[in-house]
Amino acid sequence: MKKLILLFTMAVFIGFAGNETFAQKKENKVVCFKSNMDCADCEKTVTEYLKFEKGVKDLKIDHVSNTILVEYKDGKNSDEELAAAIEKKGYKADKITKKEYEEIVAKNKKEE
Repeated sequence: MKKLILLFTMAVFIGFAGNETFAQKKENKVVCFKSNMDCADCEKTVTEYLKFEKGVKDLKIDHVSNTILVEYKDGKNSDEELAAAIEKKGYKADKITKKEYEEIVAKNKKEE
């Protein structure tokens, strides 16, 4: 009888643990930076470094427009920590809005 109660309790617990309505789901956040990269190697350096930062889900890095867009899981990282990681590699990380990022990227595409 004790085993039956234990199995039932475990089954109920597993059922609730698997249900996403009980788990706190953190949203992904996006942060954009204006940087000072000079070449494709700079872009590669920043990409290789940032892709291993906690919570990073997506990166868009462009040395021509000197922009960096990072999508990351909220609670795993922060805008400030990502900026510090970029600066640790020797590049500027001036935070800009997503709208400013899109304008810079669009302007550079027109110039190509």
